[in-house]
Amino acid sequence: MLRLALAALALALAAGCAGARDGGCGEPLEAIPAPAERSDAPAFRILWLGDTLLADAAEPHLVANGYAWAFERLRPLPDADYVVANAEGPITTRTKVFDPLQTWSYAARPEAARALAAEGVTAVGLANNHALDRGPAGLADTLEHLGASRVAAFGAGADLDEALRPLIVDTPHGRVGVVAFGQGGGVRENAGAGRPGIAVLTRCNAAEGARRARDAGARWLVAFVHWGVNYGEVMHAQRRQATLLAGAGYDLVIGHGPHVAQRVEVVDGMPVLYSLGNWVFGTPGRFTGAAPGVGLMATTAFGPGGIEELRLHCIRTDNDEVGFQPRPCSGAEADAALRAVHPDITVEDGVGVLRWPVR
Repeated sequence: MLRLALAALALALAAGCAGARDGGCGEPLEAIPAPAERSDAPAFRILWLGDTLLADAAEPHLVANGYAWAFERLRPLPDADYVVANAEGPITTRTKVFDPLQTWSYAARPEAARALAAEGVTAVGLANNHALDRGPAGLADTLEHLGASRVAAFGAGADLDEALRPLIVDTPHGRVGVVAFGQGGGVRENAGAGRPGIAVLTRCNAAEGARRARDAGARWLVAFVHWGVNYGEVMHAQRRQATLLAGAGYDLVIGHGPHVAQRVEVVDGMPVLYSLGNWVFGTPGRFTGAAPGVGLMATTAFGPGGIEELRLHCIRTDNDEVGFQPRPCSGAEADAALRAVHPDITVEDGVGVLRWPVR
């Protein structure tokens, strides 16, 4: 299985760079004048949320209680000016599974898009291994439902040009360009010239995403990456891919995918939060003592001098314990979980704080 995954990734790497040579990576975004920077403005905060699925085993509860029920114990969310989550699984009424050999296949009802918007989610990344669980038509439905709810989507689309389009966030201190990548879902799921799918993390795509964000006026580049092994530790492959992103000029990596929280490390001067874990995720999960159901809600502050700090809020996400309603960690739970994230973290009132520069 691992050999097949590595082979698929190698194919994606070759296809991605070939696309760049023949124009498949597309043209630069049209330049839009950036708003004037204001040194007297407060820091602009972006809240990053992990794996999110309002479906599967949680669906009977959502239908019976309303979709807002899933978020009741998390309110209020940490203070932020902009909120980005990883949306796993299409939002569609289609029921035909795209790949019958896939072990897990998800789909959320259109109400999920409206629920995310109602909870304040501004944008969602779609570059993950479940984006095409209902095929290209399901992906198109997802983009339509999110658009109707005024939730921006990035990281997947009708072709590689659309999948690589960065999310551009205006702040009083400069633009943030966010590019979403997945570690590779197989050739059928990887976007290409004229082929719907996700933006795969390859050297070519990393460089192209960075170029597009810079061309759009981004002062900072953030990679929003779906990678790693479910319920596992940080892998050597993730560190190699982080090195690739640092070389492409990214300032920060926010990762997700393993369903559990992982460490913060600095790779070639670039801070990497390898995994936020789950946010609101509707499957039972396979948590253990070695891989507990703990997630992170992360806030980054962008000020006049650059990124100022990373704040981490601990949440409990094991649905055997929380019953599809994640909740904040207790003081003791937060202290233990957050101190494992980075040796220099400071825990203040149950919140982990890392200030720049992170070592």
